[in-house]
This record gives sequence, structure tokens and C-alpha cells, in this order.
Amino acid sequence: MADNKYGVMACSRPLTNIGDFVQAIAARQFLPSVDAYCDREELNTYNGEKVKMIMNGWYMHNADNWPPSDKIDPLYVSMHINSSVYSPMTTEKSVEHFKAHSPIGCRDKATARLLQSKGIDAYFSGCLTLTLGKTYKRETVTDDIFIVDPLFHYWSLGTMLKNPRKLIGRIMKGRFTDFLLKNKVLEGNFAKDILENGKQLTQVMPMTDVETSFKIADEYLKKLCSAKLVLTSRIHCALPCLAMGTPVIFLNGGFENKNNQFTSRFEGLIDFFNRIDIDKNGNITRNFDFEGKLSANNFIANKTDHIKYANDLIDRCEKFVNS
Repeated sequence: MADNKYGVMACSRPLTNIGDFVQAIAARQFLPSVDAYCDREELNTYNGEKVKMIMNGWYMHNADNWPPSDKIDPLYVSMHINSSVYSPMTTEKSVEHFKAHSPIGCRDKATARLLQSKGIDAYFSGCLTLTLGKTYKRETVTDDIFIVDPLFHYWSLGTMLKNPRKLIGRIMKGRFTDFLLKNKVLEGNFAKDILENGKQLTQVMPMTDVETSFKIADEYLKKLCSAKLVLTSRIHCALPCLAMGTPVIFLNGGFENKNNQFTSRFEGLIDFFNRIDIDKNGNITRNFDFEGKLSANNFIANKTDHIKYANDLIDRCEKFVNS
């Protein structure tokens, strides 16, 4: 261990989703040092000292840049291969790489099935953000209720009117009235003390440098950790909340598209949440038993199905780092 060097997978190019850095923090918390930051989209170009790297995250926009450099010693856990790049991520060369570094821990069951279909030893690991309770301790609880990007694929009327292409697209797809459905979901399930006093947060951040992005993500996690309750449609808000013990309700709607680009990444993970589900026909259901509307002083405790996955991830990461 003393002679090991360690890398963190974090994009050097500016990103606007805090979730990317939340996932990087989840990996970084296991490392005694960080000797290199490697761009997720350019792992094949890394040419520094050999580094051990926890390779959790979303793969990838530039699939031609796969597999990674042999100067990266990888631990594949919490890996999501997006359905848009199934073919280029499972070339003969890629399959050989995966087999050499198996077993491959997959963030979602769809990724696990894909790799298994290619003869690769793969399993559903859950997301590494489920381990963030290792670092972020829920020692104090505020009265803050955060509403984080609820049903963000249900565009507001103002958003559509400002962008004619978005407006026409939603009309063509029969989704112009999504904003009305969003109001129905919120007002039908949550009392006024949540909707009127809840603080709006977004997982969208300004484009900035890597270190500043990590600071923004750290501040975001600290807010979630001490919150009384969180409502969100972001998995990298909801998963850390589970890890830290913050009560969270996941609003699941608007993610469907023809390539399953968004829904494939949820399979398995979404079962960990207390959810309000909205199907493509606008039907609203809950996956938990609760009479009436949830309020600031009357809501449901988190499920605990994720804990065994979090413990396994911690064990695997610690053994890898210390080997």
C-alpha cells in the first residue's frame, strides 16, 4: 500500500451536473491520497505513473476511447454502461479487458445483464454513493426540507415558450401538459407545509474547474446530510440521502425515451427508494403505504434494502485500496 499511487475518475472538462462529482467523492473517500485526476472520457490517454482507480460511474460519451490505459489498475464497481453505447462498449477488445478485471460490479441490473450476455463475470453492485455515510455523518438535523429538481423532465410552460424547438417537440410527443401533471403530483401527495416552506435546490451547477466542482458537491452533500426531508427526481441526490440516513422521496416520472437511455440506469437502484411513480399515461401511484399527504412532521422512513449493497461496496473498495 505504501508504494501505491491512486487516481480519481473526474472529468477535467467543465461539467454542470453535481452528480458526477458526488460519484467521484464516493470513490475518493476510500483513498489515502489522490495522485491523479483522470478524465472519464479519455482514460485511454492516461500516461502517468501507474495508479489504482475505483472505476464507478457512467460510461461513456466517447466509446472509441475505451478501454482504459494499462497504466490504470481498475476496480470496476458501480459501473453503468448507457444503452446508447452498448455495441461500442462490448467490442472484442472491451470484452477481453472486462474479463481480465472481473468480476465487474454494475450500478444497474441492465448493465450486469449486458456484460453477462458477453460471458463476463458481472453482478449488480448498486451505486458507490450508497457508501457516503462512511464520510458524511448525520450528527445534527435541521428543519430544512429540500426539493431537488422534482420531475425535471416535465418542462415548465415558461421553458417551452422560450425555446420553440422544445415546445414543438413536446407537442409532437403529446407531452405539452406535463407541467400540469407535475403540479398534480406535488399537490396531491405533499401538504402545504412542505410545498410552501421547502427550499428549492438544483443539481445543475455552473461550469468551473475540478477543485471548485468538488467543493460545490461537498457543500451539496452536507446540506442533504442534515436535512429533515428531501424530495427529488435525481438519483445522485436520493442515493446519498439513503447512505446518510436522510429521509427521501423519489419522484419517478418523465424519464422514458425510445432508447431507454434514462430508464436503463435505474434498474435495481430504483427499488431502494420510497417512490411516487408517474407512468407515461399520467397515472400516479406510490410504492409505499401512507394515508393522505406527506407533511413536514408526518412522513415515511427510508427503506433499508440498500444497506447490504453499501456494506459490500465498502468491503471491496477497502480491500482494493489496501492491496
